[in-house]
Amino acid sequence: MTQLSTLQSIGANLTKAYHKEQKSLRTKTTKMVFSTESFEYQLGSLQSQILTIENVKIISKALALKYGINSIDKRRKSEALWLFSNHSNIVTWLRQNPKKRFTSLSALQKAYNFANKPKQEDTSEEILQIEDKSSEQSNVGHSEEKPKAKKKLTASDVAFETVLALDTNGISKEEFLVALKEQLELIEDNTKLDEVA
Repeated sequence: MTQLSTLQSIGANLTKAYHKEQKSLRTKTTKMVFSTESFEYQLGSLQSQILTIENVKIISKALALKYGINSIDKRRKSEALWLFSNHSNIVTWLRQNPKKRFTSLSALQKAYNFANKPKQEDTSEEILQIEDKSSEQSNVGHSEEKPKAKKKLTASDVAFETVLALDTNGISKEEFLVALKEQLELIEDNTKLDEVA
C-alpha cells in the first residue's frame, strides 16, 4: 500500500509540474508572438529582407550560408517568416480570442491557419437551385442566428491579458499599479456618493 501511495504522490507532483510547464510555454509563446523584438520576429524580418534584396521567392542553402542563417533549423526559419509576414493579423486574432494560448509557434500556426482557412462551398448545388425569388420578402439585415454568448473570463485570464498589454505597450508594473489604485479609489468614491444620494 505504501508503494501505491508513493506512486500516486509522484504522479500528482509530475502532473503539477507538467501543468506549470505548459502554462509557462503558453505565456512564453504568447509574449514572443506579441513582441517585435523576439528572435522569431527578427529572424522573419531578416528573411523577408533577404528575399526582397535577392529578388527570390525561396532562400536557398547558398543564400542562407551567405547571410549566416544556414545553421538555423529550416522549420524554425519557416515559422519565423510566417510570423513576420502575418504578424498584425496574428496579434489581432489572438486579442480577439483571449482564451487561445499555445505552447509553441507550430501549434499557433496550425490553429491560426485552420481558423482562417477559406470555407469551400459546393457551387454545383447552388446553380441547380436557382429560382425566382423576386416575390419573396427580403431577409437582409434579419439574422436568424442568435449571437453567441462570450465565455466569462476568470481573474487569472484578466491578469494574464493585463500583463501582456503592459508588456506590449511598454508600461511598467509599478506605473500600472499606481494607475490601478487611482481607478479603484475613484470607483470607491463614486460608490460612496451614490449611497449618500
